[in-house]
Formats: sequence, C-alpha cells, structure tokens
Amino acid sequence: MNEEGARYLPVSKAESRLISRLRLDGTQAEALLHAMRTGDAGRQALVLSPRAPESYTPPFPCTGRVEYPWLPRRVYVPTEGAMPTRHEDYARGFYYVLDLSSCWEGAALSALTNPPQRSLDLCAAPGGKSLLLAAQYPLVDHTANEVHAARRGILRQNVEMCALPHTRVTGWRPDQWAESGELFDLLLVDAPCSGQSLLCKGIRNPGCLGDAVVSGNAKRQRGILLQAVRCAAQGAHLLYTTCTYDPEENERVIAYILRRVPGWSAVEIPVLAPFRSSLCDFPAYRLLPHHVIGAGGFCCLLSKTESPES
Repeated sequence: MNEEGARYLPVSKAESRLISRLRLDGTQAEALLHAMRTGDAGRQALVLSPRAPESYTPPFPCTGRVEYPWLPRRVYVPTEGAMPTRHEDYARGFYYVLDLSSCWEGAALSALTNPPQRSLDLCAAPGGKSLLLAAQYPLVDHTANEVHAARRGILRQNVEMCALPHTRVTGWRPDQWAESGELFDLLLVDAPCSGQSLLCKGIRNPGCLGDAVVSGNAKRQRGILLQAVRCAAQGAHLLYTTCTYDPEENERVIAYILRRVPGWSAVEIPVLAPFRSSLCDFPAYRLLPHHVIGAGGFCCLLSKTESPES
C-alpha cells in the first residue's frame, strides 16, 4: 500500500478506540495510523555480544549517542541501507540484531542503583533483553527462561551463538519460579502481549487491536508479575516491557501491581525523561511511531523498597 492510500483509509473502531485511550493529538494519531498501515516504522539496531572484542566497531556506518543520547552501552544503530545480517560478523556472533525500540527499553537498566549479581529473564526468547543486559552488566549470573519449547530452542541458539557468559537457559513457568525459593536482584519481564507494534514493522497481526485480545493479555501479564515479585530479593529491581501500545497492557498493569503488592515503587529513568507517560501518576515510559525510534514499546522499572511485613 502506498502512502496516499494509507492516509485516506477510514479509521476503524478499534483504531479510534486505541487513539482515544492513548490521548493522542491529531499529528500523533496520524503518525500511528500511518505506521500501522504502511509497516515502515521499524528501525534496526544491534547489540554487541561478548564474542566481539571490547574495541570492536561494526564494519558499516552507524549512528550513536549523538542522535540517541539514551543508547545503551555497546549498542549501535546502522544507517539506512546497511544490511548487518548479511555480514560475516553476524554469522560469527559478534552482534545481535533487534528493533531499536527494544534497545530503548533496555536503556532503563541505566537507572539501576547497583550492578545486579543475579538476574532472571522470565520471558527471554528470542534473547534480545538478555543480550542487552549482558552488554551493560557482563558479570551478572543470569538465567534466561522460556516456557515454550520451540522458542526456548531459538533462545538457546542465540545464547550459544553470542557466547553469553554466566548464563543458563531454563523452561520453568512463573509459578514454578515463585515456589522455587530462588531470589534475584534483577528480574526482566518482557511480557507476552498483543504486539500492536508488529503492525508498524510490516508484520501481520490480526486481532491485535481487539478488546478481547488486549484484556486477555493484560490478565496474563498481571499473573506473570504477581509470580515474578515473589522471586525478588530485598532491594531488587524488576523491568517490565512490552511491544504494544494499549494502556490496559502497560500503565494499568503496573498500577494494578503497585496497588496489589506492598513494598514496590516505580523508579525514575533519567535518560528516558522525554518519553515519560502522561497516562499514569508514576514513572513509566512509552515510545510511539511519532518519536521516529523504531516501532514502539513501553517500559517501567520497579524497585522493591521494603518487605511486605513492614
């Protein structure tokens, strides 16, 4: 579909409902509709793996922190026309390619008060968040967990290809982790979601704007988080991320956890201050196509400030 065709399509009820929930102005709404219809908002980024030497730089033109001040350590943004997956260094496992918006979410790790010692990525496949963590905190004792066997196989492949150190791959359910008694000082929950941003990368995702799909995912996300907080050591952090737009799967999920679980609070992320959400009264951050930084997403960093008993 060309740009003119996308621009003049009538707005569906589902699209209108999403725009209303996000409280977008005319320009922002037009940018979102355009991106969802043309699928041209995706932007590649790459995170260097432990296989890449410390002094390594990609062998093609990239932009960095001048354009993206929040960019995490060892992350590069190829300029238009670069094809990083076709270069031999990709096959050698020197870097992992993902959408720039995922790296934007990973920037939240810069707000940790101390380097984590033990971390658990509860929904780890295909491995992007675990790689972003390793790039910033290479000494962390990390568990990359994925319940679904097929996705766990892809995760294991990526962990091995990129030589992630101190990393084990597991397949437990969140409730099994909660019952295990193991505690971590960092938890990553890149939650299963309706994936509305996939439309903005040109990937078909029928039904992702529907109320039933959104509310069903929100219920599952709340369930995962209620188990994840039981795995947190005192002073731990939990990074919640999604690749969808609807507030019911984002701000409202976090608001539910903050109401339901004592001793947790949302943390300010200074490098993401320009992206702070206006849809809640606690620090949370959302990315939309009008920001021109990939397909979009949401992140919120929580801190366990006190024990439930106190």
